[in-house]
Amino acid sequence: MACVSRWFFEEQENIFGDAGRSYGMKQFVAGALLTIAFVFLSGCLSSPAVRESTQGGLHSHYEYTVGWSPGQGCYERIEGYVYNAGNTSIDAVNLNLNFVHTGTGTIRDSKSIFIGRIGAGETRTYETLLDGECTQEYRVVFAFRD
Repeated sequence: MACVSRWFFEEQENIFGDAGRSYGMKQFVAGALLTIAFVFLSGCLSSPAVRESTQGGLHSHYEYTVGWSPGQGCYERIEGYVYNAGNTSIDAVNLNLNFVHTGTGTIRDSKSIFIGRIGAGETRTYETLLDGECTQEYRVVFAFRD
């Protein structure tokens, strides 16, 4: 790397004189900072975790993935569906999702999702975001709520 960077700066100096060397150094520093930023933020992006939850005749299949955006920072996107495997309709289905810090057990964010009535054999989909911090580890705790 040192050999390549020395060659790059020497070529810039040969072409542009001292101004080229300064310009080349700025490019190198900017590229290094961008590389470091992408490596640091790559820990915030992960592959999806798929989970199942069951309560009586209700079954939920959901997956969550970590994402990052300049406006929100790190967040957890949860997408899934609820399926009524029973023989009767269920009138008021509520889901409770908690974003729990794995080290301390504290809840960072929580969402309640009202699904409503689900007939026998029916499926309903849902999606939500939970707020987190990029440098922390979390898990999603899912529960049906009466």
